[in-house]
Amino acid sequence: MGTDPVRFGIVGLGRSGWNIHVDNLRPRDDAQIVAVSDPLEERRQEAANEFGCQTYKSIDEMLKQDDIEVAVIATPSVLHGPDTLKSFAAGKHVIVEKPMAMNVVEADQMIAASKKADLKLFVHQNWRFNRVFTHLKDVAESGKIGRLYHIRNYSSGFSRRDDWQTLARNGGGVLNNTCPHYLDMLIQLSGGAIKDVMGDLQQIASAGDVEDHVKAFLRAKNGCTIDMETSSAQNVAIPLPSWILCGTSGTLTSDGKQSTIRWYDPEEAGSLEVRDVAAVGRKYGSESKPLNWQEEIVETRGPDIGNFYDNVTGVLRRDEKMIVTPESVREVIRVMVEIRKGTGFPGFNG
Repeated sequence: MGTDPVRFGIVGLGRSGWNIHVDNLRPRDDAQIVAVSDPLEERRQEAANEFGCQTYKSIDEMLKQDDIEVAVIATPSVLHGPDTLKSFAAGKHVIVEKPMAMNVVEADQMIAASKKADLKLFVHQNWRFNRVFTHLKDVAESGKIGRLYHIRNYSSGFSRRDDWQTLARNGGGVLNNTCPHYLDMLIQLSGGAIKDVMGDLQQIASAGDVEDHVKAFLRAKNGCTIDMETSSAQNVAIPLPSWILCGTSGTLTSDGKQSTIRWYDPEEAGSLEVRDVAAVGRKYGSESKPLNWQEEIVETRGPDIGNFYDNVTGVLRRDEKMIVTPESVREVIRVMVEIRKGTGFPGFNG
């Protein structure tokens, strides 16, 4: 597959393009930034000074550069789909920032274009590599707490934003720009595609015309339910758990740094039979033999499976398996569309 560094062209040198993608590529021996595009001269010059790369005002100009292998799309959310399609047409592999697309139709067009051109579509759902996620996934799959029947995820803070991500015309809002990370993890943890969706969006503190508070209740096809709350309009005095995994024989509770896992052995506990008689002493009936509860407090830090760019270079140079497939992220987009339906907030349906 070759050992030369993978050659990248970065489209957009803003918060994601520079602080995430350039920052991750900078120290890598197996990657080289050969081009960037951005409308701002000072940003282009900063990249040229550090990397000696070619610079362009627009993606259209940049995509004409022959030695670019991968276009990294870090433009405003509403441009992710169109810029991805342009890059495939120019013969480049693509890394696209989240959200992958504005709707399912657009996501399907991107996936189809990737297959038609025989080029890779990587979606930057990089929290799939986060060791918080690998920890939660390990516990869920271990069977220690039994079969998952409910997952709760909570994330909050307070900010009065006034940047471009507070406008619908740019694809802004908390649902598009924060929730894709959590939804991706939740869908993976639930173990099945999502069947039912109910959501609520509200604008509380920020400027613009999009939501800064998201509440969603989901049910997977396998019956596992999901309660997700993501808000930048809450100043909570007593922090709530970030994650609660509810299993048929135990529960994991985590603040994202430390997890408390409590479980019992169903075989040791034995079966429980209903006593359909008058309650003794008019009290609620419960088994007389106490359960042998176990408790473990551990760091919320699972196996290290590398990072997103380890997988990108591994796929392109060593024929490794793509960990975050575009088809799996399509489900995130579909659920986001369903959450938005009926809320009265502007969005991109389909």
